[in-house]
Amino acid sequence: MKPFVDIHTHHKIDRNIIAIRNIDVDNLTDIDVSSFYSIGIHPWKLGIQEFWTSGLQGNQNLLEFLGSRISGIQKSRDPNFLALGECGLDRACCHDFEAQKRLFIKHIELSEQYVKPLIIHCVRSYPDIISIRKETKAKQTWIIHGFQGNEQTTEQLLRHEEIYLSIGEVLFKNEDKARRLFEIIPSDRLFFETDDSEREISDVYEKAALLSGKDVAVFCRDIFNNFEKNFGKI
Repeated sequence: MKPFVDIHTHHKIDRNIIAIRNIDVDNLTDIDVSSFYSIGIHPWKLGIQEFWTSGLQGNQNLLEFLGSRISGIQKSRDPNFLALGECGLDRACCHDFEAQKRLFIKHIELSEQYVKPLIIHCVRSYPDIISIRKETKAKQTWIIHGFQGNEQTTEQLLRHEEIYLSIGEVLFKNEDKARRLFEIIPSDRLFFETDDSEREISDVYEKAALLSGKDVAVFCRDIFNNFEKNFGKI
């Protein structure tokens, strides 16, 4: 059986699985980067004073800071740096939405420049994500993490061939919705994740198998293939 893939986690990685650990750009030097990771700025960070490191005081400086850190990592040719993010848009939080968009678009530009997939946080902003995808003419893979959209939103996102949907907690919090998502999302556009939960990724796969009627080994094969398609051979 192929190994489990956890496309997005905030926790220390079990060496027996394939996982991409989320790292905020300001914490890079403090976190073990000896395994796969993504790096970016969460939209919630716009409202956290402690994030403004190195004397940064404005959104424009934050964008420059992000670019300089990613450039440095890329120059080091770190093979474990796999993706940008998580980043994105959140209409449920109080931070200025236009500032969120500027930050998100900067991530998109870096994703295109360095040919890295983008891991996206999206809350009540799916139309904005689709619109920005069209406006920027982005070509890199986008992975919507923690996806819980309805049927219409799911179908609209899947019309864009390089958008993948990653699900996790919805399997445990809304089984009916999860079953409907399995009816719509093809296996070649799907990922699983643990995000910031305390669950094991194996629990996510087993719950998905229970709700979908598919075998865990089938999910392992299909999602491993999706990982290698987007991140290269392991």
